[in-house]
Amino acid sequence: MKHLRRVSIGTSFLIFLSMTVTPLGVCESDPMLTLHAKSAVLMDGVTGQVLFAKNAEEPILPASLTKMMTLYLAFDALKRGDITHDHEEVISKRAWKMGGSQMFLEVKDKVKFIDLLKGVATISANDGAMAIAECLAGSEEVFAHHMNEKAEALGLKHTHFVNAHGLHAQGQETCALDMATLGFHYINDHPEALEFHSLPTYTYGDIEQKNWNPLLNRGKGVDGLKTGYLRRSGYHILFSAKRDGRRLVGAVMGTEKPQERDNDALKLIGYGFKNFSTQTVVTEGEVVEIVKVPGGDPPELELFAAETLIVTVPRAKGDDIPLKREIPPSVEPPVTKGTVLGRLLLEGEGFPRREVPLVAGRDVEVKSYAPYYGAGAVVVVGLLTLGFWRRRGLRRKRV
Repeated sequence: MKHLRRVSIGTSFLIFLSMTVTPLGVCESDPMLTLHAKSAVLMDGVTGQVLFAKNAEEPILPASLTKMMTLYLAFDALKRGDITHDHEEVISKRAWKMGGSQMFLEVKDKVKFIDLLKGVATISANDGAMAIAECLAGSEEVFAHHMNEKAEALGLKHTHFVNAHGLHAQGQETCALDMATLGFHYINDHPEALEFHSLPTYTYGDIEQKNWNPLLNRGKGVDGLKTGYLRRSGYHILFSAKRDGRRLVGAVMGTEKPQERDNDALKLIGYGFKNFSTQTVVTEGEVVEIVKVPGGDPPELELFAAETLIVTVPRAKGDDIPLKREIPPSVEPPVTKGTVLGRLLLEGEGFPRREVPLVAGRDVEVKSYAPYYGAGAVVVVGLLTLGFWRRRGLRRKRV
């Protein structure tokens, strides 16, 4: 039984998701920040805003960063319940024959799915990646098709996968922006995966190997994700780092030496944490404005933010966030709860364009004057009655 039967289900939702968090407001290369890498992207891990870019969409071979998509589909399958950590996969001859970095799986070994995940995440095991592909889709070729479906759903416009491991294959390519975007979605969809990526070592078959990510335990907050290398493309790293409640995700691609790759990544991490802050502009359900409702019951209406708006701001700009309120001075009744009556608009240089609808917090009916008419009628009748009895009393006195 294979476990990618529902990969394409929900594709429309993923497309919507990628549209809402696709990085916007790209800052081109800062002249004060020089890198050895052919291309690089630094992204805020919460808002998805690109904070730094160098040749962001230049095509390049993904190498072992390919395995990030393999792991993505694996964690998707776990989340859907299509497979469990304890599922045992029988290793094929094709997986056993994989060269390069490996777990040293043997043909007909029964390996738990969780061990395959650990092997791929920590030591970039090619044999483990092949085993995952065969486990989930039956063959690497079918699995690659699902990888490309996912890439399209996430909005990776310059990425095409041919295999599950990243060894050179004709037609397989990506770019730094796509890899950073992949890392952003991966962490937000599967934060539990970071536990696998941050393991210091992994042991299979009495063979202990160190995690291939040299940035772990460097005191910079790095907790993932993946390195890669091919002679044709150079050294890559897709990294994530967390510090003081903030997260950064970035891709450094195409350095000539691993030390240059590592130094570039550390530069970007320091640059991001030092020069930017992430701020919550408005939270879902927050009262933004109270508007008048002439002739309404009640005569005033609270407008609530329909969603949370978080932005990444250059520290030099402080609280100078270009946020406009488009709110009518008053509204006419009747009003139905949840009706969109205004919006907050974030729009300015260096910022992504975002809109937050403002909705009515309750129903408002047209004010009825019937009670007043009734009361008036009672008063009139009372006065007439009083007048009648007074006139009658006067007549009796005259008599």
